[in-house]
Amino acid sequence: MALPVGLADSDGAPADLGRHNARLIRMRWLAGVAVMGATPFSIVLLHVPLPGSLYLLGEAILVYNLGLLWVTENQGARHQRLLAVAQYAFDWLALAVFVHLTGGIESPAIWFFLFHVLLAPFYLPGRAPFVFAGLVILAVAGIAGLEAAGWLAHYPILTTLPDNLYRQPLWITTQLVFFTITLVVSLSLMVPVVRELREHQRQVAALFQGIQAVSSSLELPRVLDALTRSVAVALGAKGASIRLLDKAGQQLTMAAAFGLSQAYLDKGPVQVERSPIDQEALAGKPVIIQPSLDSERLQYPAEIEAEGIGSILCVALAGRSGPLGVLRVYGARPHFFTDENVNFAVAIARQGATAIEHAVTYGALRHTDQVKSQFVRTVTHELRSPVAAGQSLLRSVMHAGGLSELQSDVLRRLSDRLDALQLLINDLLDLAAGKVDGLEASLAPVAVDAVVLRVVDRLESQAREKKIELKVTPPPCSLKVTANEDGLGRIFVNLIGNAIKYTPAGGQVRVSLEQTDGEATVAVADNGLGIGPADLPHLFEEFYRGANVKEAGIPGTGLGLAIVKDLVERYGGRVSVKSQAGEGSTFSVTLPLTDSRQ
Repeated sequence: MALPVGLADSDGAPADLGRHNARLIRMRWLAGVAVMGATPFSIVLLHVPLPGSLYLLGEAILVYNLGLLWVTENQGARHQRLLAVAQYAFDWLALAVFVHLTGGIESPAIWFFLFHVLLAPFYLPGRAPFVFAGLVILAVAGIAGLEAAGWLAHYPILTTLPDNLYRQPLWITTQLVFFTITLVVSLSLMVPVVRELREHQRQVAALFQGIQAVSSSLELPRVLDALTRSVAVALGAKGASIRLLDKAGQQLTMAAAFGLSQAYLDKGPVQVERSPIDQEALAGKPVIIQPSLDSERLQYPAEIEAEGIGSILCVALAGRSGPLGVLRVYGARPHFFTDENVNFAVAIARQGATAIEHAVTYGALRHTDQVKSQFVRTVTHELRSPVAAGQSLLRSVMHAGGLSELQSDVLRRLSDRLDALQLLINDLLDLAAGKVDGLEASLAPVAVDAVVLRVVDRLESQAREKKIELKVTPPPCSLKVTANEDGLGRIFVNLIGNAIKYTPAGGQVRVSLEQTDGEATVAVADNGLGIGPADLPHLFEEFYRGANVKEAGIPGTGLGLAIVKDLVERYGGRVSVKSQAGEGSTFSVTLPLTDSRQ
């Protein structure tokens, strides 16, 4: 018979129940064929007096398996749990019939029920395995009683047994007692083992998900939220919280929580000197207490009682230079936590402490970068006005005339230097704007094709001056992305402007827009100077300029592509380049379409 294995859901069964159901159906084809094939083999070659009804049983197994297959293919996605229980019930019924047709209480196949019962904890939730074991015992007792009374036909297949043995009450009772004891004891031993396996599996899965969530972000609030959620879910606890030490090490402030009411969270900070449980935990010793019995070890016993907390597990978040804070896990009843729970909480606290240190370091680096960017923005902003004034005065002098050739040349060079300085100031301001909190413009749906067409129209005069063919291939429909219109324009002014700047007179620049898999891709291709293989890895670094560009004496700041990369990534996209020296370049910007991000 096909026996279900490894089935469990939130209270016992894994998420891949559909895969197990499909496997059982494949196994049941073999079971049906085996019954139909083994019957004639046993009758003809082994001379076992089996009834012909076994052929019908084999056919019935194949027929109900065909029905289960149809349900799986047409309704299985919505009813996997019900389908799994149905398979178990049909197999149990088929096995009961098989036992009856092979000798009833005398049948050697009666012990197949033991396998069924032992696998029930993997398959059925809660107390259902014991209910099923009771049904099995009743079924066997019913078959034995009906055959003994003559209401069911008896099919003896073990001819060596005494006649009418199946009618003797003492023998029947003895068989049933041993059968019952075997089933109950085996099931009682199996259920705790399966529950422990499920608990370990749930904890490992939650630990993996927690570590994955923690490692996916360097933002401290997200790291802390992931930690509290993962430990509470893994232990099946009421909730969890993380409190971090202040710089003086005297106070623990709530940093993240899961499963706790707002009233409990608002009760205030914990003073370490007034909370013995936290003092012990910070000293490196995990602590489990029952608030109803250990209220003197808590700063807020009344609030804890009002929250319905029956147990508290407290462990330290130990960093490399000392404790960072404490991780508390809350159980809804007394004596909720076990020693294994403590080991798990300690393990996840170690991982969490490392993640917190990384997040804090990242935050400090980010703050330093913002301070640097703010300084650059302030300085360059102050330089912008005097440089612009100098340019204006210089042009006025040059246009006034009456200058010697030497004077005109000196003033022209000075004007070029001021133009280059103004370009650098503008690029530095654009770059700093993306790295200082509060300077980012709000994002909204923007038609990228309209922005590209406006940029092309703006730069077309530059292309004509160099006799460069500038051509655009628009998309069949408008492509909207979530971005800022000015920032999006800055991206394509840089890319298309660079293509024109680094393409010799008479060259070509092609701009194409297309939609692929929920994304908009804008490609800017030219047949200009190209980029050497040594320069490609550094192309988007700040102030970096390719060797061939420097040799050509083309002016620039080396910040344009850094700005492009910063803006594109801020909009959730990516930028790439394909190029060979002397053969041109193709820059591609890919941004998620607005509808695909919602």
